[in-house]
Amino acid sequence: MTWSQQAIYFMAAAVPLFILLIWSARRIRTAAEFYAAGPQYGGFRNGLAMTGDYLSAASFLGITGAILVSGYDGVLYAVGFFAGWPLILILLADKLRSVGRFTLADVLRERFSEPGVVVVATLGYFPVVVMYLAAQMAAIAWLLNYLFGLSFSFSLGMLSLTAMLTTLTGQMIFSARVQIVKAVLILGLMLALIILACAHIPSGLVDVFVLELRTEPFTYDTTNRANSPLSLLSLGLALILGPIGLPHIMSRFFSVADEERARMSVFYATGFIGLFYVVIIVLGFLALAVLADLQVLPGSPDQLVPELSVAKDTVASENLALIYMAHHVGGNVLSGVTAAVLAVVLFSVMTSLILTGSSAFSHDWYAQRKNSEQQIFSEKVLHRLAGALTVLSAACVASIFQYENVAYIVGLAFAFSASVNVPLLVGALYSEKLTGRAALWGGCAGLLACCLAVLTGPVVWVDWLGFTETIFPWRHPALFTLTVTLSVMLLVSWREQKSQRQQDAEQSI
Repeated sequence: MTWSQQAIYFMAAAVPLFILLIWSARRIRTAAEFYAAGPQYGGFRNGLAMTGDYLSAASFLGITGAILVSGYDGVLYAVGFFAGWPLILILLADKLRSVGRFTLADVLRERFSEPGVVVVATLGYFPVVVMYLAAQMAAIAWLLNYLFGLSFSFSLGMLSLTAMLTTLTGQMIFSARVQIVKAVLILGLMLALIILACAHIPSGLVDVFVLELRTEPFTYDTTNRANSPLSLLSLGLALILGPIGLPHIMSRFFSVADEERARMSVFYATGFIGLFYVVIIVLGFLALAVLADLQVLPGSPDQLVPELSVAKDTVASENLALIYMAHHVGGNVLSGVTAAVLAVVLFSVMTSLILTGSSAFSHDWYAQRKNSEQQIFSEKVLHRLAGALTVLSAACVASIFQYENVAYIVGLAFAFSASVNVPLLVGALYSEKLTGRAALWGGCAGLLACCLAVLTGPVVWVDWLGFTETIFPWRHPALFTLTVTLSVMLLVSWREQKSQRQQDAEQSI
């Protein structure tokens, strides 16, 4: 497949949605529309928008590649990404819509009088958005490398420039409308890929799940501490709890008018997302079955071989396994259209992440410290500056983690969410004994622990900085960092309650 044909398919799918971006940027009328697309969306449409927000690079590219490389262990990502949605339905659908206005900080401000808690929530949003955005940017950069032969660094630089420009023109309402279209488009594309791939497997769909298709065992090297059972348990914990604290998902609760529509939004989103992850598991094993007899992946740079594990010269074969399968079963047309749809999907998720992450700074911190005069204009200016900073930070992270599966990068974003945002949010909504100081110190401890665990872990400390031994041995830190957060919260709350009881006793005497 030549690059000119790829460019035609890419532009044919991408141009209409970018026109929609410019059109929707002119429709902002109120602060509610700027932050959450307004209350006009019902449960079904908002559920589709939630689905579109959630179907990101890790879901469509990373999981397929993880199954191709590690088999059933790759299914852990699919199960984990979906498992958090019932918790959202049970814990948050009613309470979150009735308490807050836009973001997590509004919930915390309503519950605690301690001003520093809002600052911690704002800081906690930042690494979640940056890591999640970095995964999307890395995936698009590899797609551009496949489509046009551009280097990863050049593709990432051009993408960062484009993303910063969109922060000056795009608003959340673009994301809401495009995510609905994107959810329908991506589900339809997946079903088409399954039908065409099954036609290339004479033995039938059931036989694609057998282990004999691959010569290497379907397992992580659990003798390596980075992939130890505790590290994998930590990954599962992050994937299950992480969705509760994702900012671009939480903002969808404020796109509906009442609690019933919020419940129905999560109900519909759970059904669509559940269908997606069932299909993506099937696609992963179909990719393994289709590509198992190939020595070289079609159109892949540097003669990438799918049987190799994750390494610097084979990362594209893992992150682009779905594209290679599409080329094998549908030729130039299907692979080009698939790549174009994926690029638009990833970019729309990027837009949503940039805007909702920026609102954590402009709305949660800046707007609450300024006078009401010309507040909306000032919020927009700060919102866009924060968006540019978010894009630059995500580009740096994507460069550091470019040789990792994009599903792993999103797993780190979920780890930050599970370690900081989720304890603050659930504690504020359900724990009457949690004090403002306990929330402040617990959030700070969890954020610091998660940053240190990532920086001193195997990927950054060894692979990027070049040290021979890691300080923190696990690739997935959520089990450790969440334990730190909860321990500090419990300890500070217990000490404050004990001090309060002593004061009450002295006063009674």
